[in-house]
Amino acid sequence: MAKICVLGLGYIGFPTGLLLASHGHEVVGVDVNKTVVETLQAGKLHIVEPGLDELFASAKDSFSASTEVCDADVFLIAVPTPFDKDTRLSDLSYVKSAAEMIVPHLKAGNLVILESTVSPCASEKVVIPILEKSGVKAGEFLYSHCPERAIPGKTLYEMEYNDRIVGGIDEKSCEVTRDLYKSYVKGDIHLTDTNTAEFVKLTEN
Repeated sequence: MAKICVLGLGYIGFPTGLLLASHGHEVVGVDVNKTVVETLQAGKLHIVEPGLDELFASAKDSFSASTEVCDADVFLIAVPTPFDKDTRLSDLSYVKSAAEMIVPHLKAGNLVILESTVSPCASEKVVIPILEKSGVKAGEFLYSHCPERAIPGKTLYEMEYNDRIVGGIDEKSCEVTRDLYKSYVKGDIHLTDTNTAEFVKLTEN
């Protein structure tokens, strides 16, 4: 069992956190929106999605919501990356902010997973340099990009049954990430490097 901190409790981060919590992990879901956190702490849902009520009920003993990042074994970033029509690039401001929030808590041996959709090389040139402000270098911490693959209305089904791609900075990052997702993913999990995973998601979009 791992302690997992999920940053972003939207249509991807929240169900992902619940799926992990319902499969044996301790999950803390973090969101900067206090209303979202207070709603969840009151035992209510802020998102409408088929099957989410039942999943929330089954995961409640292993899932908690907070506005603060905590120490964890795994940090999973699932924040929005809206498309900027002017630059024709993903807006990485939320991803950058999430990475900065992880920095004080990052330790050697931790795994950081980015699920948010980003442009190729974003992990290498943007996210990892922020994480290394912790004093822990990439390779000392594990890092993977595992882009989300789900659409509203079928989110839970697709999260469980779709194939996934995991792009790690090294073999161990790929393997540890794969093993974590295998706790609930029934589709095939394909291993590659971070840039390839980023490009595959962008092409799929």
